[in-house]
Amino acid sequence: MRLKRASVIVALAGFASGCHGPIELASDRPIAAVAPDKAAGQPVRPPSTVTTTLPASYRGAAATPTGVVVPVIGTSADGWLVGTPCAQTATVRNLRALSGTVVLDAGHGGKETGAIGPLGDRESDLNSAVVGFARTALEAAGLPVVLTRTADYRIGIVPRAAIVDAVRPKAFVSIHHNASYSDLRKQPGTELFHQAVGESAAESRRLAGLLYEEVTATLARYDVAAWAATPRAGVKPRRNAAGDDFYGVLRRTHGTPAALVEVGFIDHDAEERLFAQPAVQQAVGEAVARGVVRFLTTRDPGRGFISPPHLADDNRPGGGTENCADPPLG
Repeated sequence: MRLKRASVIVALAGFASGCHGPIELASDRPIAAVAPDKAAGQPVRPPSTVTTTLPASYRGAAATPTGVVVPVIGTSADGWLVGTPCAQTATVRNLRALSGTVVLDAGHGGKETGAIGPLGDRESDLNSAVVGFARTALEAAGLPVVLTRTADYRIGIVPRAAIVDAVRPKAFVSIHHNASYSDLRKQPGTELFHQAVGESAAESRRLAGLLYEEVTATLARYDVAAWAATPRAGVKPRRNAAGDDFYGVLRRTHGTPAALVEVGFIDHDAEERLFAQPAVQQAVGEAVARGVVRFLTTRDPGRGFISPPHLADDNRPGGGTENCADPPLG
């Protein structure tokens, strides 16, 4: 698909060692051109923000020798006691400590593929690709990143939230691609969900608004005749029947500004073909990175806010760990 011309200039600020002057980058020019590792089922390279030793008192996030990110919950005679992607505990002899300003979450994984497009593209793969590019862009801007999922394996909602709790980042973003649209419109039907309750709800809302602004501006550069959408497109919270946040990755991460991005609809043929392109995955990942940087460096409010839908469906499947098999930890 043909890309429309754009000349938007975005300011990114470096965080590597204190506050630096803004780095001007055109939104239609790559922030970085390094693609995420794509070996199916194999963890990507461990995050760069690692140390080689852990004190006995360490309780935080760590990378196993196979690159899987885990929360450290204690020690044993045989090594470190960690939480696993399938919400179990395991002992690992060697770990590398991780720290990050941002935690990025590639939704779904393993047998839990998420949505599948009519051409066969899996949501979990598209989520991982976008997260990989977002990570590269954020680290290029001096912001260390920790991933919840580093390869195509299953990981439950509770373990994802446990990683966020272990890292205590300044922002948490979960990337998804949507399905089951009902409308077609001229603008992208991107949806953003933010925390509805808790101490970080207001900042979560602002983060979601900035991500929406950047992602939709990037998608609008592509010639798509009609975008898939629902009447709920935009930025909003979603509550469960108890009044808490509906989505587990938002409900279980209160205290950290958190947003869930539904980039677009992969069950719409035109969008599936678009989102399957590495160049588009990179553009969306870099848009996510710009939104996060703006959240951390400005007081911009974002946009796209709508009245929240009156939904209270507590039976949405996915995110559990039934019949879950942990990946090799080392």
